[in-house]
Amino acid sequence: MAMAEAALKSKKVRIYSLGSIIHNNEVVEDLSRKGLEVIKDIGGIRGGVVIISSHGLSPKITGRISARGNKVIDTTCPFVSKAQSIARRLGEEGYRIVIVGDAAHPEIKALVDFVPHRAGAKTVFVAKDTSEARAIRLGHRDRVGVISQTTQSTDNFLDVVKMVAEKRPLELRVFNTICNDASERQVLARALAKAVDLMLIIGGKNSANTRRLFEVCKKVLKDSYLVEKDKDLKKGWFNKKRLVGITSGASTPEWIIKEVVNKIKIQ
Repeated sequence: MAMAEAALKSKKVRIYSLGSIIHNNEVVEDLSRKGLEVIKDIGGIRGGVVIISSHGLSPKITGRISARGNKVIDTTCPFVSKAQSIARRLGEEGYRIVIVGDAAHPEIKALVDFVPHRAGAKTVFVAKDTSEARAIRLGHRDRVGVISQTTQSTDNFLDVVKMVAEKRPLELRVFNTICNDASERQVLARALAKAVDLMLIIGGKNSANTRRLFEVCKKVLKDSYLVEKDKDLKKGWFNKKRLVGITSGASTPEWIIKEVVNKIKIQ
């Protein structure tokens, strides 16, 4: 966000982001008011600077942007960059790769393209859970590497790893590429949900790490709710509730959290 804010202050060129820079509508709308142009594909670029979102971008698309003569500002999360490097290396070394995550998520779409293509065999598989992992066909001569979307839960990641191991490939290498912040938030959110009467998870409903926090809390406490802003709060939630727990997604700015807290105080 700081890199985007700095670019927008220049006012000299048009600033684009290919998709949402982070998955939080309030933040994206705020940046748009400051001049950020959110586009769906590079066909909408008319000169200027293109910001790569925190989820990363396919190297093929990055190359096409650079070939057009546009400057690129890369705000890819370091944990995502690490996963990209591992995926590329495993592909170069001849491994078949299982990525634990949501195939439709921009992070996964980009990650798949970091794996070098090999003719004659499917190189990359994406499985969001054990049911999808069960359908992956691997042979006893396959060398397999498993990595994860950075916002996955550790439990789900390990469950998929176990499922892949049961297919008995020749070699299995496992890389925990889950973001440290995401893992810690999930552990602390689970503990907090066990100690309160009502749990609120603040963040974008299209944010993978926020949804994961909500899923973690909901398993522990039925009265857990995902809210994007203070207007989403409902008075009925707080009836006969003494203690309210609050957590937030990694992309939720402090000012939104404060607005929600202030609204709760007057319920």
